Amino acid sequence: MVNERYGIAMAETLHYLKGISQDDINKIPDNFITFLKNNASQNYECKFDYTRPLKELNLKNETRGLIAMICLNYWCETEEQKDAFREHLNKNEKQYQEELRKKYNTDDIFKKKEFISKVETTIETIDTNRLPIQAKQENIFKRLFNRIMKIFHIK
Repeated sequence: MVNERYGIAMAETLHYLKGISQDDINKIPDNFITFLKNNASQNYECKFDYTRPLKELNLKNETRGLIAMICLNYWCETEEQKDAFREHLNKNEKQYQEELRKKYNTDDIFKKKEFISKVETTIETIDTNRLPIQAKQENIFKRLFNRIMKIFHIK
């Protein structure tokens, strides 16, 4: 049995393939289509517009991966087309990684004003009345005397 999220991806892929020309579908091996049908989620209902481009559809990342795999293995006919497609995928991945690096850059985290203002408001809200309790320091002789008294049950 396939993971549920991959089952959904296979269902979305099959739904996407319904909007593709029959010539392109014929390029995909029948055993692969059968594999998709057997492992697709039966509970998931796909709803998207075939007239919109692939990048505008609200598809899962796994679905996009399956469609890219189909495109690379079955729809790209020459090595030049495959190389161009791989180059396009690599360019997109580098762009995505650069966006992540900018978004989660650890060097700039303390330079952001939002973060500094949150820290300042947190510091201001600390209750100054709750100071740590200081323990009494008894003389060592007094502590020793109290222990002896406790041993002999003398109050």
